[in-house]
Amino acid sequence: MSPTTRPNIQAIADKVGVSKATVSRALRNLPGHRSATRDRILAAAKALGYRSHPIMSAVMSSVRFRKTSLVSPVIAEIHCQPRGYDREGNPESLRRSIHEQAERLGFRVDEFHWYEPGMSPQRIMGIIRARGIRAVIFEHFMEREVDLTGLDLGGLAVAAIGGAVLRPKLHRVEVNHYGNLVKVVRILQARGYCRFGVIIPNVFERSSDFKRSAALHTDDLKIPRKDIIPMFHRERDDDLNELGRWLRRYRPDCVLGVGKEIPSQLRKLGYPFPGRVGYVHLGWHSSYGSIAGMNPKWNSAGRVAVNLVVGQLTRNELGVPEDPLWILVEGEWVDGSSVRPDSAAAVAR
Repeated sequence: MSPTTRPNIQAIADKVGVSKATVSRALRNLPGHRSATRDRILAAAKALGYRSHPIMSAVMSSVRFRKTSLVSPVIAEIHCQPRGYDREGNPESLRRSIHEQAERLGFRVDEFHWYEPGMSPQRIMGIIRARGIRAVIFEHFMEREVDLTGLDLGGLAVAAIGGAVLRPKLHRVEVNHYGNLVKVVRILQARGYCRFGVIIPNVFERSSDFKRSAALHTDDLKIPRKDIIPMFHRERDDDLNELGRWLRRYRPDCVLGVGKEIPSQLRKLGYPFPGRVGYVHLGWHSSYGSIAGMNPKWNSAGRVAVNLVVGQLTRNELGVPEDPLWILVEGEWVDGSSVRPDSAAAVAR
């Protein structure tokens, strides 16, 4: 073969003594041949210097699929939150965006629940493989660390959404908790606030690896030590007495929180906003109306996760990645009447 000739599938088939179809299936890690044959094909491809063309691979895969299947290819979305988890708001936005992006790319989504009674991770993966599903999204573990080493992820395109540290490391999409909090505090500092009281459910802070805590203490924000308030890490959302004591002790001039019950609790405790304190929702969703906040854009995280697994399928990069990506989605500030207005904007009006 000439040094300038690009080796193709036919050259590999001739060298091994098998059909082009067998070579194609082996290179895409599809079943239907012996492992010894696959090893010979991969060795021959390496010896010949074969490299697949990513664009043509994607086109041909799409063509073959339409000829051989009557249903859409499937992405498995595994909900990894505890049973009874409230999926209203951002969690539902995340779920919906996964379905919508999958549909745009010609896929559909099958949903599974990690903590479903009578189910185990091994059984879920067994069902996924039995259905011929080749793409999996682990959607938002609430633990700080998760061990997946007992699962066989070979031959699968895999991505995870959320801040949990996974073993082995997978491609991961996360909303930018650290950067979002820094952005919010800077906006509020420009409006004259200086003492920021942050209320976060402990389970959320653990699962995000305490990134908001780190952001609140960064020197980059130049918050004087006397004005740094310890975070109120909630174990329950009905702890009004503890919340009241925290507010009286630390006297924040602006409260930043995650929890749909916080606005009514502040009013009940005598902290109306934006009068006595400002209030900003760190997990803002359209359902919060006129309250100011940071939209973390979980819907964007869902779209990115779908793109990640579809891209892996296209490139035939399956299993545990050699160089896992960690993608942060930047949030968006949403102004509202629960904080002082931007003085520059007010003057302009």
